[in-house]
Amino acid sequence: MIKAIIFDMDGTLLDSETLSSKARDYGFMTVLGRQTTDEENAGLVGMPVKKVLSQWFPETGDKIYDNARNYFKSEISTVKAYTGIRELIARLRNAYRLAVMTSSHRADAEELLSNSGLRPFFEFYISQEDTSYQKPDPEPVLLALTRLGVLPGDAVFVGDQPYDVIAAHEAGVIAIGATWGYGDQSTLEMYHPEFLLKDPDELPGILQGL
Repeated sequence: MIKAIIFDMDGTLLDSETLSSKARDYGFMTVLGRQTTDEENAGLVGMPVKKVLSQWFPETGDKIYDNARNYFKSEISTVKAYTGIRELIARLRNAYRLAVMTSSHRADAEELLSNSGLRPFFEFYISQEDTSYQKPDPEPVLLALTRLGVLPGDAVFVGDQPYDVIAAHEAGVIAIGATWGYGDQSTLEMYHPEFLLKDPDELPGILQGL
């Protein structure tokens, strides 16, 4: 029986990718004089951006990151939860233990979840600073399970990107792909999540059948 649900934050609970994309473009433009390519954007979505940029651009990656982060922080109040998410989480809270797992910084996660009104519904969140490795490594999922005090078979993980599915499976957790935000159904299908959802309202029905 499912006892706990772990949610990805960006692109699953919150529509933050639009701002993140603008921030990345700002960082690239102010340092490299160009916007990000589609391939670069895809490689940065949901990942520890500073680490990736430092690998791609050893000499300028930190400056790109700092400029992008400053832009993001200046506009962070514009990020909202997806339609129906607040109502869904409020409903699920009565039957399941809820947590958030994100590759975002702790300060950003706290502000984003608080601004969107979602923070009170979750017991805790796992952020970038809490683990040595990020998704697709299973470490953040395993830490969430430990804090929840549940076995892998008693939890599901809901996320919108392939590395969410990979991390869930590596941790022995059921993966549920979310396509109502930035998740692409055909791409997610290649990683074989147990379920794919087009709308948040589908989640309770899936959980009842597990």
